[in-house]
Amino acid sequence: MPLQKLQFRPGIVRDTTDYTNEGGWRDGDKIRFRLGFPETIGGWTKLTSTALLGTCRDLHAWTSLTGTRFVSAGTSKKLYAIDGSDPADITPIRATTGAGDATFAATSGSATLTVSDTAHGCVLGDFVTFSSAASLGGAITAVVLNQEYEITSIVNGNSYTILATATANGSDTGNGGSSTVATYQINIGLDSDASGMGGVLDFGVVGLGVLLHLLLSRVRPCDFGLWITLGRLLANVRGGGSLLLGLFFRYGYTRRRYNYYKWKQPTSSC
Repeated sequence: MPLQKLQFRPGIVRDTTDYTNEGGWRDGDKIRFRLGFPETIGGWTKLTSTALLGTCRDLHAWTSLTGTRFVSAGTSKKLYAIDGSDPADITPIRATTGAGDATFAATSGSATLTVSDTAHGCVLGDFVTFSSAASLGGAITAVVLNQEYEITSIVNGNSYTILATATANGSDTGNGGSSTVATYQINIGLDSDASGMGGVLDFGVVGLGVLLHLLLSRVRPCDFGLWITLGRLLANVRGGGSLLLGLFFRYGYTRRRYNYYKWKQPTSSC
């Protein structure tokens, strides 16, 4: 019996039965069709070995006007730009204090520091970077203080706590000096949606009728919308800040409670 060439149609079809799908494919695993032929999916490779903070909400890849390839990642905590190496933190800045507005207080035997800053506007998990702070007198040196920290608790509207990289001792009685500057990134968002029901009790005008209105509320997670304009990254963050420094500058307007930010590739190392 002579051999007969079999012709198979590309693609997987599951809308029909095995018998009616004659000459076609019904199932597959880790394959794709390219130029009409099935082949193994190549898989994924890790772009960076550095873990991103927060839950990633948006990814956008683009090529700058100079030909550099970038991937931007907006998470519930940070905004990153990746150019094939470690991700660069390009999270917009919400506020920067004046010199000496932020002060520290330490407790001997503890790494927790209390930071006082009137009307700081922070939420739990926000990030703050300190600069020009002086040593507290002991283990909490200027090197320990002058770096980025995640806020571990909100004491009140005028103070919060951070976890230092060193444990304070009895000599840490200072407050960081009169030159300390605190730079706050935009408030972080939720990792996921949260919803719930609330009730409003209305008494009827006639008789003893009572009407219960159920209100459905929804708290949205932190969302980043990412676009490219003239080779620059345009980031749209829900409920974000309005003051930008460093590699950022304000796009120029705000609408629908969104704020727009651009990131321009630096021309020199920072």
